Amino acid sequence: MQMIKWICLSVFFSFFTTISNAQNEETKKIENNASEELSKTVTDFQSIDSSFMVANKPNRLRETASNLYERNNADSQMKNYGFIDNVNKLGKANFLMLDDDLNFAVIRNNVFKKVRQPSISDETKDNRANERLGKMKQDGSWDDIDYTRKDITTWQPIDHIKRLKSMALVYTDKSQKSFSNTELYTAIVNGLRYWYQQNPTSKNWWHNDIDAPQQLGELLIILRFGSISIPKSLEDSLTSRMNRGNILKQTGANKLDVAIHYLYRAALKEDKLLLDTAVEQAFQPIAFTHEEGLQHDYAFLQHGRQLQISSYGDVFKSGELKVAEMLLGTSYALNGEKLNMLSNYCRNTYLKCMRGAFSDFNIEGRGISRQNILYKKFEASKLKTASLLDPAHEAEWKDAIARVSGTQLPSYHIRPSHNHFYSADYTIHTQPEYSFNVRTVSVRTKRTECGNGENLIGKFLPDGSTNIQIKGDEYYNIMPVWDWNKIPGITSRAYPNEQLMDIYWGETGSTAFVGGVSDSSFGASCYQMDYNGVKANKAWFFFSNEVVCLGAGIQSAAPENITTTLNQCWLKGSVEIKTSDAKSFKAKENGMELYKEVNWFLHDGVGYYFPEKQDVWISTQTQKGDWFHINSSGSKSMITGDICKLWLDHGLQPVDVRYAYVVIPGVKDKAQQAIATAAASVKIIKNNDSAQVVFNDKQDVLEAVIYKPTSFSCNGFTIQVKQPSVLMLQNLGKSNQKIYISDPTQLLTGGGITMEDEKKHRKKEYGFHFPSGNAAGASLSLQCE
Repeated sequence: MQMIKWICLSVFFSFFTTISNAQNEETKKIENNASEELSKTVTDFQSIDSSFMVANKPNRLRETASNLYERNNADSQMKNYGFIDNVNKLGKANFLMLDDDLNFAVIRNNVFKKVRQPSISDETKDNRANERLGKMKQDGSWDDIDYTRKDITTWQPIDHIKRLKSMALVYTDKSQKSFSNTELYTAIVNGLRYWYQQNPTSKNWWHNDIDAPQQLGELLIILRFGSISIPKSLEDSLTSRMNRGNILKQTGANKLDVAIHYLYRAALKEDKLLLDTAVEQAFQPIAFTHEEGLQHDYAFLQHGRQLQISSYGDVFKSGELKVAEMLLGTSYALNGEKLNMLSNYCRNTYLKCMRGAFSDFNIEGRGISRQNILYKKFEASKLKTASLLDPAHEAEWKDAIARVSGTQLPSYHIRPSHNHFYSADYTIHTQPEYSFNVRTVSVRTKRTECGNGENLIGKFLPDGSTNIQIKGDEYYNIMPVWDWNKIPGITSRAYPNEQLMDIYWGETGSTAFVGGVSDSSFGASCYQMDYNGVKANKAWFFFSNEVVCLGAGIQSAAPENITTTLNQCWLKGSVEIKTSDAKSFKAKENGMELYKEVNWFLHDGVGYYFPEKQDVWISTQTQKGDWFHINSSGSKSMITGDICKLWLDHGLQPVDVRYAYVVIPGVKDKAQQAIATAAASVKIIKNNDSAQVVFNDKQDVLEAVIYKPTSFSCNGFTIQVKQPSVLMLQNLGKSNQKIYISDPTQLLTGGGITMEDEKKHRKKEYGFHFPSGNAAGASLSLQCE
């Protein structure tokens, strides 16, 4: 057996020697045969004991592989032989046992391969590099960059490194006209020396400790693949300058960001201890926590317990994918439970908050005030990386790529799902036809922050804001022209002017009774609001085709009228209305009017039905604004747009006022039929300060928010709930009846429900203990006999 293994090793070494001496004029047939032989060698070696490889690995294999990896990956000969792919297979198979030298080479190669992925044409890259070369001064600087700027958000000096990166990518690319151009090389070196001498800094630690060292690390790795190395003393100085940020003190996405440039520095210095630290710290955020980071329900919180599924959650997701891709083919590759957790967050949290290529505005944090933030145009490339790392879910990744890239509709292969994130006070409800998400806040979480001059007037964002999407772009870049006192879904004071935020960096919520129940398909959520002088019990009840929105106990002593906004989105087409005494008609164009006793109305495929006739304000006017008034780094250029704004006016100083409306999204072609179905199947049983209860008899699902111990009747049953809770009953009174229940206060230990069959005069009692600890607020299921 020992002799057989040595023979296999000899064949393997001999084959790699053949590859290194291959001539360009070899025929395609020979190349294919070589590639097939290499693949067969890989397969054969998988049967050899890995401990034998460790004990007997000769230097020749290490040196051959390492030298080949150091060569420019653009080398078509290596591509034809599939060398890189097969060494990665060897590493992932865990029998080559790559040593430290090869690990560093693989990482550098992976980084270089990733940053040079084409996003613009080769001609454009070359022209842009030469244009920047032409405008560069002899000392390596550019006149249009002010290197003394200290900006907090858009920091101008970082453009210097970004320009040098684009020049370096052309200099190291064999397909470019300027490949190995000595003038370009000299300019890059001068530019690096100028950066080191000037050492620009920002008032924002993020630019100094994260962005600048990351950009610099990628630039230095790119230059390793040039035909001429930059002076070692210069690289050493710049690499030392990258040593920024205390990785041990950072948490969540910030820890990961610092770890990325630690990893770059380790690969450049070939420092194993630094590499071990960087990898361990980079993957540390892939762990459940009750502090900042990934929560036990797969929400992501940062800056205290603040909803950040995109924003910092996107930094976390994208950064972990980036690191994992860098480490492919090394002994540090991500696998096992951490890979499963990262995949789960990407597939079942982040992607479910998107409709096509557009995200829910609720998950962006203060980034909601940034232009283009909702459009995730680079998401497809990240999903391709995820598919590479997690082939077990390849079909899901492909479906998501098709949706975000626009090759398929936003509804493509969407499965119905419902999730209430009890750690984040956030609910997502996804159907093939639409998504409907709700953002709330409690004493356990933080309101949407204002900071660094961003989100200056988003004061009421977490007060029950609802994101309703069909195509996905319903709110894309609407924020400059929004009326921020009428954010979709919220109940608030009708100020004559928009209100500036007065507490920065995260204000804690003011009420404890906030939560939801879910069976993963349906659910209910609630927000007992007490903020800014307004009180209300707000609740949402989610079914397949309808979302029932209830409000009760609305009261305020404020000097402004109190309103509840149904929606405020881009106006697309007309608004069709039906009132109690008229046929359907269209709302006034470019106008604002109070429509009396509205039965239902329809706009852009979303129907709104009122179980009790309701007076509704509808505005189709042009609104205007600029990015600067919501973000101090935004443009002052005036923007105008036609907006559909819909709201209920509860009057001045209301006392115990209520509302009820049913949203039926995705009904453009069969609107009246869908509205009629909702009217027939949705029954509002209770809507007051003690309980809000809805029954959908078509789906045989009852959902309730219980604020005080109470009882109610439904379909021949009297149901008594003995404790505050959010409740869902399926298949009421049948043999397969099931109860789902949660504690929105996250303080109770347990309780009970009594169900009495009114015809048979039979009672059944169900006692239970609420989930606690890390699962406090989660849904409990009870199978009824």
